[in-house]
Amino acid sequence: MQIVTLGPKGTFSEEAALIYQKRVTGKVDPAKIKFHNIFDCLQEVESYRADRAVLPAENMVDGIIGITFDALIDFHDFIKVNDEVHVSIEYVLAGKMKSPGEVEKIFSHPSALNQCAHSLDNLFPTLLQVPVASTAEAAVKALEEPGVAALCSPRTAREYGLNILHENLADYPNNETRFFVCGLTDSPPTGNDRTLLAVRFGVNRPGQLHEITGFFAENNIDLTFVQSRPYKVRPQEYVLIFEMIGHKSDPGLKNALNKVEQKVRVTDGWKKVLGSYPHRKKEEKPVVDKAGTQDS
Repeated sequence: MQIVTLGPKGTFSEEAALIYQKRVTGKVDPAKIKFHNIFDCLQEVESYRADRAVLPAENMVDGIIGITFDALIDFHDFIKVNDEVHVSIEYVLAGKMKSPGEVEKIFSHPSALNQCAHSLDNLFPTLLQVPVASTAEAAVKALEEPGVAALCSPRTAREYGLNILHENLADYPNNETRFFVCGLTDSPPTGNDRTLLAVRFGVNRPGQLHEITGFFAENNIDLTFVQSRPYKVRPQEYVLIFEMIGHKSDPGLKNALNKVEQKVRVTDGWKKVLGSYPHRKKEEKPVVDKAGTQDS
């Protein structure tokens, strides 16, 4: 199985991909994991160059990873969310220098910086924080540029040969990120599923959200979250994103989705089911040695 995820090597996304790979195949094989940006990951799956894309979706502290949801909406005709992975998140400050006092800039992913905002402000109030595309890219910057430290995982620091200058920088204990596994089809029902839905109204009027959620309530469908994303085509318009308990093939959920479809069509809007997938619990991370094999 070929998997693509957010790179470069050493990201939390790679950890999620390794967990999923072991779940499905029973072993880890880092050589079967390739790295791209989020949109290119979905393009690789759509073009049959990869079987699955593993993408960051939601952090328990910082909320949803908006670009992932935007990409899923754009690719919804071909790509569906068909599984999920939960990863424990731990942050350290790492660099080539010997002490934190030598750090001039801190690089990391914007979400990582947000998840450690209070700790960074308390410990390093004068240091410039620079957002980059991933925590692993931050580690590359720390390796290449003097005075730069990376906010990253301990595993990433070891991967790039950096010194750990400060540990436990996350503002909240038990920090966790959920990742979506994406493929060309949904997963079959398991009896413990979630469904992801995007809705846009062509014309806004009072009570529309109440009507939509009412369809789910009538069918005893529990919504697990409701979010909004800016509609990239039209300024000051939004797409509503719902996650709910159940599989899209369940009779009650199927009935509710049909009613949503009828309602949004009246306004010249649309609904997009972005996938149905099993609800998972956090799993143990596979341990991979420097040679790229699984430790016993």
